[in-house]
Amino acid sequence: MIILLVLALTLSTPLPSSLLTNTSALASTFQQKCVQILPKNFEHHTSLASLVCGEKITDAELKENLSKTSLIHIFVISGSHLILLDELLSIFKIPVIVRFLFLGSYSLVSGWQAPAVRAFLGLGLREVFRRRHLHLPADLGVLATGFTTLILFPGWWNSLSLQMSWCAALALSTSSALRIKNAFARAVFSQVAIFFFMSAPLWGLGSLHPLSILYNLFLAPVVSYILLPLSFLAAAFSPFLILFEKVMGFFNDALIVLSEPIEIHKRSLPSVGLLWTWILGWHCVMHFLRLHLWQGKDAP
Repeated sequence: MIILLVLALTLSTPLPSSLLTNTSALASTFQQKCVQILPKNFEHHTSLASLVCGEKITDAELKENLSKTSLIHIFVISGSHLILLDELLSIFKIPVIVRFLFLGSYSLVSGWQAPAVRAFLGLGLREVFRRRHLHLPADLGVLATGFTTLILFPGWWNSLSLQMSWCAALALSTSSALRIKNAFARAVFSQVAIFFFMSAPLWGLGSLHPLSILYNLFLAPVVSYILLPLSFLAAAFSPFLILFEKVMGFFNDALIVLSEPIEIHKRSLPSVGLLWTWILGWHCVMHFLRLHLWQGKDAP
């Protein structure tokens, strides 16, 4: 808790906004080069650019269907991209420092976007805490990461994408706070938590539909563990383009069918202050819930 208080006090003296300006300008250059070296002249070129380089989705129909099914957060560059890449690199026993440098470079190449940077800093903090034998609960790790992101880049105080990323990460930490051990139960509970936690930041963009729980439970792994790795292979090795085209075509057709019963109702966006109150309110709920359930009890 002392660490979190220090981080909170540090927010009163944030770094100059020039850091975000300079890194964003550098990232824009790298991102353009990333898009330029991708294979072209095939049907799903823009989808490949979004998955690999973090380019905005220019296909209006695809963007709408991803929004309806609430899968857009894992299709564009997000924290899940970096976490998945870190997991893959860990499988091959890549040293931590090499993984950190690679993920930092990829964050720049993909546009230095708030969700990816928040996840990148979170992975770094997790390693620092591990080396110092500090074992923060998952929700406090999310809080520490969020504070660190705002300390370094105060310009993201008004970033809706950072708030959405923060909410999603906090929702995913709830199963750890409640010590749910069964893998399937954790997955289901996490998606239900995301449904509720994300309802506020998505209010002005089209509230989450209950079907999004099922779509994220069964289709999100397709994007994370099939389409995303395949996009990197297709970007690096042209023979994989044919396979990427087929899988992306199948995924696109599935989205058209699954999004049909869902309508997006545009509403006024919640204020920045209200969304930060929402996030900190959930942190308080998680904190007091953890204290009520586990403080003074031995770990099972």
